[in-house]
Amino acid sequence: NHVLQTFYPIAPTIDLQEIHVYEEVNDTGFKEGYPYIHPHTLYFTDLCNQASCVPFKPEHLRAKMIMFAFGNALAKAKKLYGEDTKVLEHPVVVQSIATDGKLFQFVVLQLNTMDLNSSDGVKNIIWMDSDQLLYECANYLPEMRKKVVVVPSGLSGYQPATFRKFLAMYLHGVM
Repeated sequence: NHVLQTFYPIAPTIDLQEIHVYEEVNDTGFKEGYPYIHPHTLYFTDLCNQASCVPFKPEHLRAKMIMFAFGNALAKAKKLYGEDTKVLEHPVVVQSIATDGKLFQFVVLQLNTMDLNSSDGVKNIIWMDSDQLLYECANYLPEMRKKVVVVPSGLSGYQPATFRKFLAMYLHGVM
């Protein structure tokens, strides 16, 4: 049983003062008067070109995508329907695409309710298509074995379905 000595008459917080340096606001980041006040699609690039950079694991990147899509959808819903609305008159949809240039993650979040306390009734929906390769490898030089080209230079293993998904999400709502 050891009793710690006090700093009396000095307070343990010395001269740290309790202040609030934040404001709780629903803000999507778009300035007032901008014609498009809510995001259509959120893009995340995980380009880790520095030696000290640690890339996101795909599951962490998808969690980040869901979090940002939900935050943007919630801010839009509160702006459209007010703070106290539970079930939304029309769902709010936000798309997310993340890539490192080779591997793509796709998330679409549909916010149907702002009532997050109830496990009954209307639910929010997430559609996710994860770990979609755009190509298998990209070589500046061909891969050779015994003077035979095994893998040519350029893209190999191109997956056009991944690009079609990217393009469909990019163009969704344009027309």
